Amino acid sequence: MTIMPFTLFHFGPGLLFGLLLVKYIDFSTFVIANVIIDWRAALVVFGLWPGPRHSWMHTYLGAILFSMVLTIGMVLIRPELDKLMESINLHQRVSVTRIAIAAFLGSMIHVTIDAFHHPLMYPFMPYDIKPLYGLFSTREMRFFTAFCGFLAILWYIGDYFGLIHIPTK
Repeated sequence: MTIMPFTLFHFGPGLLFGLLLVKYIDFSTFVIANVIIDWRAALVVFGLWPGPRHSWMHTYLGAILFSMVLTIGMVLIRPELDKLMESINLHQRVSVTRIAIAAFLGSMIHVTIDAFHHPLMYPFMPYDIKPLYGLFSTREMRFFTAFCGFLAILWYIGDYFGLIHIPTK
């Protein structure tokens, strides 16, 4: 079966690469961008939205457009997110540029991860090509994304206990 459980596996790369890039991009935007692309796919899976699971949201062009919308939304809700970021001890300098870059990169990573193993996904739409499909199996992608999550959690715990430092500034 080639269906990768949506959202949960995208947290792993979102968290790990978000921590690796936390000095340069907005962490919360990056993590959200890695996950929220699946909102429409989730509605299709649960029978609440008609059509194919992977449509325009799972294309690079769609991800670019969506990242612009996400940037606006994240700028608007950022004051509320600052409280959450403080509570998890991730202090960042925030700017619209860092939010936009995080939204763009997170959306692109999501589409790329899915492009490796979803047979009915066309990330380069309107072109009917899928050069990434089959390079990695669903099992390999699940392992990669879960391992990213495991490493991110270890890194965060290490930072919490002062064993490893997350360079936020």
